[in-house]
Amino acid sequence: MIDRRDPDIIIAGAGAVGALLGHALAMRGFEIAMIDAAGADPRTSVRTSALSRASLRRLSHFGLWPLDGVEAAPLRALQIIDRSGYGRLSFDSADIGEADLGVIVNHSRLESALRAKAQVRGVSWHQDRAWEVEIQDTRVEVAMKGGGRLRAPLLIAADGAQSVIREQLGVAVFQYHYGQTAVCADIRLGHAHDGVAWQRFLAHGPCALLPLPDACRASLIWSATDDEARRLRNLSDTQFAAALNDAFGDHLGDLEVDGERAYFPLAASHAQHYVGARFALVGDAAHRVHPLAGQGVNLGFADADALITTLQAARAQSADLGRRRTLRPYERERKVDNLAMLAATDLLNRAFRNDRRWVGATLRTGLNVIDTLPLLKTFFMEAAGAGTPRISYDARQRS
Repeated sequence: MIDRRDPDIIIAGAGAVGALLGHALAMRGFEIAMIDAAGADPRTSVRTSALSRASLRRLSHFGLWPLDGVEAAPLRALQIIDRSGYGRLSFDSADIGEADLGVIVNHSRLESALRAKAQVRGVSWHQDRAWEVEIQDTRVEVAMKGGGRLRAPLLIAADGAQSVIREQLGVAVFQYHYGQTAVCADIRLGHAHDGVAWQRFLAHGPCALLPLPDACRASLIWSATDDEARRLRNLSDTQFAAALNDAFGDHLGDLEVDGERAYFPLAASHAQHYVGARFALVGDAAHRVHPLAGQGVNLGFADADALITTLQAARAQSADLGRRRTLRPYERERKVDNLAMLAATDLLNRAFRNDRRWVGATLRTGLNVIDTLPLLKTFFMEAAGAGTPRISYDARQRS
């Protein structure tokens, strides 16, 4: 059965990016239909997201920051160390005149809070899965797994890296599996983190500890080879902590596992097209990068911002929202940035895993040289979205 009240836009997927789009577009007068099965992935309870200042600015602009139920740990500084321990690079928010470089939040709570914000007038919710897509001349029709159907001028696919919509539309996607698995867990520290994140590049991949609101707890994201991850999975918490202490060093004192561990296979992907007749891809449905730079959700929020701007401009001109020509400005704006981040993270991951001694020496020298160049460090921080206008929030609230 087709919903008689056709919306302006159908959004498939209500993760962080899809929910942001649903709220922001509805608040700007668009009629939105959200399709999401609302099934939480239990692994996300220990997954964190690093929100850059640019992302916080976007959320604030859309009335989505601060968020009830989301505690934010300010990220004051970042310390990077190579596997030898002699190559070091630091970034400090004080160098750009800011209190922090961004914040660390629990990803599951972020998604839940954004979904709650998207429960607004102008958004109809369908707890189901988009199953089949039919492109028509002036509409796109979406059949849901539970039997319902929706029609609208535009369909936005925000349904993640394994996007059903992207597959249904036949959009080609480049995909590369790194042969790595991200090991995630909450870690109790030997001493307070002071708002500093640490990242050490190891033979198997980068190992990062990101500050949590509790001054003596951090979020672990350890990118290990698949074989090493399988070995780590079979260890007890005590054995795992010993392996982590051995790999990471004593920068934060004795490290202990504080709860469940979760494992995520790592891959990079990029869709050939972000837009076409009657559709647009956003977030992980369009691109996925290695987590070593913590930019995944930030890229998705930037996609959402650009697409909202494009759709507002189209409506102001009474243009057809679903025409490819209408949507092209969004694709042109976002493809360059997303491809640049994909290439940069891929290059860093490959370089620091390289066993050639001259590569290691070059990288070590590069880190140490960059650490002595304030202007270059400022450029990198601003490129990562840290150098944006001051944003007011209280990390101690919204718990």
